[in-house]
Amino acid sequence: MVLASAVAFGTIPILGKYAYANGVTPLQLLAFRFVIASAGLSVIALAVGQRPWQLGTVRSLPVAGLGLVYAATALAFFSALTVMPASLMELIAYIYPALVAIGAWIFVGGEMNRRIVLALVATFVGLALLVGAVQLRAGWALILAFGSPLLYSVYILAGERVTKGVPTVVSSVLVHVGGAITMVAVLLVAGPRTLPQSVAAWAVVTAVALLPSMVGISLFLAGLARVGATRAAIMSTVEPAVTVGLAAALLGDRLNVFQGVGAVLVLAAVILMQWRRREAIPPFEP
Repeated sequence: MVLASAVAFGTIPILGKYAYANGVTPLQLLAFRFVIASAGLSVIALAVGQRPWQLGTVRSLPVAGLGLVYAATALAFFSALTVMPASLMELIAYIYPALVAIGAWIFVGGEMNRRIVLALVATFVGLALLVGAVQLRAGWALILAFGSPLLYSVYILAGERVTKGVPTVVSSVLVHVGGAITMVAVLLVAGPRTLPQSVAAWAVVTAVALLPSMVGISLFLAGLARVGATRAAIMSTVEPAVTVGLAAALLGDRLNVFQGVGAVLVLAAVILMQWRRREAIPPFEP
């Protein structure tokens, strides 16, 4: 189940590229994705006997407020994806466990030992190799590419406190509702105030909402309960490998030798970071 969830999450950048090819803008993609996912996750919550509206306003609002950070993460990722290769975007995003470890150490007294320091070194050496040879037409894309895992790290660290004691599916519903409100508001202000114009466009938007947000999350949580945090977290590192493979097969993306070494270092660092963790850092799902 965890491996299947990693495959679902790994399709995100590929589907984003197909959405752009069918005339969908990042704002349209995210606004409709969050709306559809909110409805679908609400159905799942009801199916498992969890009712978000019974949580109460005082507890619901902070969780829904996480949706603002989550929406910012997604917007940074999908905006950069309009320029950058899908495989490179996914690999850069996977520096987020290192950022979570640094943030936890600074702000909440998290663990910092030789294993984590080694993983941090591997992460940032790998990152340097990944982006060292990149020639972008717009420097803003690289800034957004780095901003996405940084924001996702903030989302994870804040979520550990805000969602404590809240049923997992309920928190997912509320976060997506918060994201939907945020992105619909941004879309109405910035535009375009139009619906996707073709069946293919709607199919891709729906797939982005269903595969990662509903299928991926559901499978990961089910698998987590069966295999435990450490194994689930390590198995989730299949996600960027899935993206790189699909990007090569479907989009023609290629990594050079230095980027290949960088990718191996980043993924090895993620595995090292997750080793023996009591709680799994969730997969990257922008």
